[in-house]
Amino acid sequence: MIRVNLIRDQTVRIRKAAVRPRISRAGLMFVGMLLLLAAGLGVWWYYIHSQIKDITATRDRLRLEDARVQSWKKEIREYEKLKKLRQSRIEVIEKLKESQTGPVVLLSQVIQCIPGDSSLWLTLLDQKGDRVQIGGYALRGESVPDFMTNLSSSGIFKTVDLETIEDDKDTAKFSLVCISQGKRATE
Repeated sequence: MIRVNLIRDQTVRIRKAAVRPRISRAGLMFVGMLLLLAAGLGVWWYYIHSQIKDITATRDRLRLEDARVQSWKKEIREYEKLKKLRQSRIEVIEKLKESQTGPVVLLSQVIQCIPGDSSLWLTLLDQKGDRVQIGGYALRGESVPDFMTNLSSSGIFKTVDLETIEDDKDTAKFSLVCISQGKRATE
């Protein structure tokens, strides 16, 4: 029988030679350059990514600003249309006002003489030659003398005379007879 001793002999120690990796300078420089290139690409990517984010935010802000400016332009165009419409209406009114003659001018001037407290309204304005008859109602009897004073000081009439006044509790009915200055006042 053969015996095999599987337990190692403790007396003899064998040292194995350690394998040391050999690093060359060229390989080290190549790895360093790769790391430097990777770091550079990472920084460049981060810079480009942040620029894209900033430009996108600026684009969105400018789009909102553009939309607001476009709405302002639309409002301005609408206001300009309204302005043109109103201006044309004003021109028509001025043309009509310039072409007024006779009774229209007389009526306009008489209406301007009515006291501002709106306590007086007219029901009659009749012109026969130089004689003008004005009639109406007043909430207070004191409004009639004010109206007569305004008519006298307007320069439309030579004379302003009270024909009748009927004073009730709530209203006063009056009638005036006026003599106009002539054609000049009604043209």
